[in-house]
Amino acid sequence: MRGRELTILAIAGESLLVAITVCWWFYRGPSYWPTVGGWQEDMAIGLAAAVGFMVVNYLLLRCGPDVMPLRPIRTLYRTTLRPLFSRVRVSDVIIISIAAGVGEELFFRGVLQPEIGLVPASIVFGLLHMGGRGTFLFGCWVAVMGLALGILANVSDGLVAPIVAHSAYDAAAISYLRWGSA
Repeated sequence: MRGRELTILAIAGESLLVAITVCWWFYRGPSYWPTVGGWQEDMAIGLAAAVGFMVVNYLLLRCGPDVMPLRPIRTLYRTTLRPLFSRVRVSDVIIISIAAGVGEELFFRGVLQPEIGLVPASIVFGLLHMGGRGTFLFGCWVAVMGLALGILANVSDGLVAPIVAHSAYDAAAISYLRWGSA
């Protein structure tokens, strides 16, 4: 898949999540509102969280031992995700990352988490990131990341911090998959 095709697909999918969120909020009312005076602090918290996610991800997947829980995730990165993002450009990385951060956080943390709870929303987040055989442990890893993003939403009492964390993390992860060493 070419970079532009992947970007269009990401925009379409994440726009659907935004549309669902807007409809849900129209029906039920939003659970979180960005803090009017504290968005800069929320952005800083989100960036700090993203750096933490990146460090943990790097240490586990690049420096961690070659053990069963990590092996399938490394294989997925190498055989599926790296080829998927092999043709993206910098502009694609930015667009895909922002679309995912906004769309997924609005839906999972802004709609699902208030309705079904932190842990169930995180599990659904992980399940929906699985793509077939050999992706169960990756889904578990994503569920843990979703749990952290959900806690971030609760602690910041808003969605700015998790949106920034998710977007920045995705930008770094996709950039590493595209231009980083194997």
